[in-house]
Amino acid sequence: MKNAKLRYRQVHMDFHTSEHCPNVGGKFDEDQFIGALKKGHVNSITIFAQCHHGWCYYPTNTDMEHPNLQTDLVGRMLAAAKKADINMPVYITVQWQEKAAREHPEWRVRRPDGGYVGRPTMHPHTPLPHGGWYRLCCNTPYLDASVLPVLTEVMDMYNPSGIFLDITGEEICTCDWCIASMHKKGLDPNNAGDRVIHSQDVYKDYLTKTTDIIWSRNPDATIYHNGSDKKGRHDLYPYWSHHEIESLPTGMWGYNHFPTNARYFTNLPDCNAIAQTGKFHRMWGEFGGFKNPVALEYEVGQIISLNCRCMVGDQLHPEGEMDEETYRIIGEAYKRVEEREPWLEDAEHVVDVAVLAPSGVHKNRDLEDSEVGAGLMLMENHIPFLMLDETMDLSPYQLLILPDSVRVDNALKAKIDAFLANGGKLLSSGESGLDPAGNDFAYDIGTKYTGPSPNDIEYVVVGDAIAKNMVRTPFLVYESGVTTKVTDGEILAAAWKPYFNRTYGKFCSHRNTPYEGDAGWPSVIRKGNIIHIAQPIFRVYDDQGMQLHRDLVKNCIDLLYDDPLLQVSLPSCGRVNLTRQSREGNRLILHLMYANPIKRGDTNVIEDIIPLYNIAVSLKADRDISRVYLAPENEAIEFAVANGRVSFTVPKVEMNQIVVIE
Repeated sequence: MKNAKLRYRQVHMDFHTSEHCPNVGGKFDEDQFIGALKKGHVNSITIFAQCHHGWCYYPTNTDMEHPNLQTDLVGRMLAAAKKADINMPVYITVQWQEKAAREHPEWRVRRPDGGYVGRPTMHPHTPLPHGGWYRLCCNTPYLDASVLPVLTEVMDMYNPSGIFLDITGEEICTCDWCIASMHKKGLDPNNAGDRVIHSQDVYKDYLTKTTDIIWSRNPDATIYHNGSDKKGRHDLYPYWSHHEIESLPTGMWGYNHFPTNARYFTNLPDCNAIAQTGKFHRMWGEFGGFKNPVALEYEVGQIISLNCRCMVGDQLHPEGEMDEETYRIIGEAYKRVEEREPWLEDAEHVVDVAVLAPSGVHKNRDLEDSEVGAGLMLMENHIPFLMLDETMDLSPYQLLILPDSVRVDNALKAKIDAFLANGGKLLSSGESGLDPAGNDFAYDIGTKYTGPSPNDIEYVVVGDAIAKNMVRTPFLVYESGVTTKVTDGEILAAAWKPYFNRTYGKFCSHRNTPYEGDAGWPSVIRKGNIIHIAQPIFRVYDDQGMQLHRDLVKNCIDLLYDDPLLQVSLPSCGRVNLTRQSREGNRLILHLMYANPIKRGDTNVIEDIIPLYNIAVSLKADRDISRVYLAPENEAIEFAVANGRVSFTVPKVEMNQIVVIE
């Protein structure tokens, strides 16, 4: 990545406008446009050149100009933004393009069963729910016929500061072109692994062609290819200038997706990151949907606390008039960001706990639930952490967590061995720590692997060492784990088995079979600086949210992580992060946040902000402390230094509070 310099107060403006909408751009006015952005405290906005409907919003030489376009929206917006010193990347759709999908069904991505990826074929008057775009294959003539001509025109006509290419990714496809090119490369279209390899080749071809067009014309342009977050895909990162984390917390992502992912992408070398939230109540493209302004203020506060730039999603009305209420709401949030920017620039994370992300190690997004569960437990226990993949340095950390499914090959084993030899502590769970073949653990955890559990669910009975806040009778884990035979490890908790597995022919009560007794293997085992939990406890917590599971993990962490970087007296919905600004005299920046999302319908909402008072903080002090104060208020607070720690009390946290330690 090129480590692009990004602004903190951004908007992503959609304009997916059907050909059935009249007077497109007819009410656009530069003064009203810039006035709304100024009201919103916006200093960067991504605008649209081509939308998902396949239409362009500038005078194109292709056949894709919107039939009802009244003016050159792209040109006028760019000119107005330049005068107002507002940065303006340009958006171009890639794999969702309705016009091309309608006119060339042979260009659509085709599943192995012959069906199309996207909506099913229906009668034209059948009501269409949200979404429903066909996916287009970049291995067909579509890329050269549609995407590349528009991209070339936009760069040659306008030379924008950046390009945002949307809906991209490695798409499994068995269209005629993909089958032919697989055969040509000696790949078998009937083999799932070969189809994956081919999808990666097609995506790399797309990335190379588009990126070459942009950077050959403007080497300083920002580029982002939007798709699923790709942890551990260092082969793809050279085609990006930065990363954007698409994560609408009131949509399908929830409030736990962004903070977990941010702790990976802001940890990549030379990578600045933008976090996309939205003004919408639910999802993209929601005309007339408004998020509670308080929720948006909380979201941007969390974004900046994690070293990301803010981006709020909006969608412009077809006639081109900005919604003033939208920018009033955005402005209330972005005014807070603007006031805090002096404590954000060039900040770096300060952590000594890391999670080895299964999706990053194994390049498999299906494993993300384990890392989200681990991240949620750490956030609720107010432990600052970062997410790693197998290429990253382990030496800065005291505690390393391998959640549920991190298999350890020889290269990773060597890194973990060195980490442990230098005094590092390791917490793992489930199949984490097994060698790639699943024969045994890659390092000595005091017990030998004997295979997966035969049980459908299991129970845990804790011993005295990890009994704090726990029940002492068997408590349920909604999955089973691994079985082992103890060698010289210390059993911290026993696994208990059910009478039988629950089936249609053999079951008891409504949910799960009662426990019978000890299963014969440990649930939690310790040897030295390593603790292993047999069950996939992090994935289960992400799915079920039982506090006992979180408390079990916290008790294990306390045995290993006995000199924590940070301690705060926040409730579990509180959030913390610690950063350092080296250019400002190496000062530490502590972000404290509190809000309680509640579920209404299918949406998590934030509405009532309850202030918290007298939050006790204890922080490792690696140097002399001269001053502790609140920012941006510039109010000093008393502090004490003893035993290598600085302690103070934050008088009030109302949504978010920055504390500066100099």
